[in-house]
Amino acid sequence: MIQFFRGIRQKLFSENKFSKYLFYAIGEITLVMIGILLALQVNNWNEARKIDKQELDLLESLLEEFSFNRDELERSIRKAGAIQAGCQRLLANTGKHGVKISRQESDSLINAGFLNIISFDASNGILDNIISSGQIHVIKNKELKKYLANWEGVLHDIKEDETWAIDSRNNILLPFIYKNSNYVNISGIYLSDRNISSGFTGDYRDIYNSLEFENLVNSQLIWNVKNEWGYKRLKSMVEEIIDLCEQEIKIKQL
Repeated sequence: MIQFFRGIRQKLFSENKFSKYLFYAIGEITLVMIGILLALQVNNWNEARKIDKQELDLLESLLEEFSFNRDELERSIRKAGAIQAGCQRLLANTGKHGVKISRQESDSLINAGFLNIISFDASNGILDNIISSGQIHVIKNKELKKYLANWEGVLHDIKEDETWAIDSRNNILLPFIYKNSNYVNISGIYLSDRNISSGFTGDYRDIYNSLEFENLVNSQLIWNVKNEWGYKRLKSMVEEIIDLCEQEIKIKQL
């Protein structure tokens, strides 16, 4: 096409038809400019498609990761509820209530309620990679980006509470049990097939008359209520992230 215009231009120039020569020269320049603009437009369109595909891949990976986190949080919430129920049953036998449970049931409740702990193990690999690689800018939804940016801070608060509960169990609750009860009997469910037994056969249910024991059970109960509240708060955040990911995926797949 350019050669065609060049031939016409040379012919007009040789024939001294300057006005027509100028017209065709302008036409040639216009065609070149249009070609350049079209090439740029196609290039921009291809780049936009690549970015949209990259965003879709990120959204699908985030959806999978946070769906896993939601399932793990539901497990943690159920476990927190079970620990609270165990602590409530222990407290129903302290002080003036009187001990109404057998030694075996007491051992089971102490193991499942008083000494039990929760650890929410979040999957953060995808999100950490997105943030560290700078790919977070690929995600266009501002609300979703806000939740993703805040995730680490909220999770940190939850882990701090879990760490406190674990430290309390290891440094306060277990030493109390070592001193005032029979740890082998309490842990019997895990030791039945390992030929581990205790040389002491006494009944240690007199700890239910101890104010210290009641206070420790209440402490475990209160902290598990707090942990459950934190897990539910985190689950609400996870569900918002999942909903936003699903909405964005649906739009991009139209």
